[in-house]
Amino acid sequence: MQSTTRQDTSESLLGSLVGDDCSWCSAGTLAREEFKGDDAVVCDECGTPGARVW
Repeated sequence: MQSTTRQDTSESLLGSLVGDDCSWCSAGTLAREEFKGDDAVVCDECGTPGARVW
């Protein structure tokens, strides 16, 4: 069985969402950032997190 770390899983999940359209506003796209100290993808326009890993 292959071993994965939390960081590997987080990178893969969040990386796949980068560039997607924001679900909350019509103008933004998701970019890698921190949200409240956690790894996340956040809308570059409205600041709403699309996904957050803690």
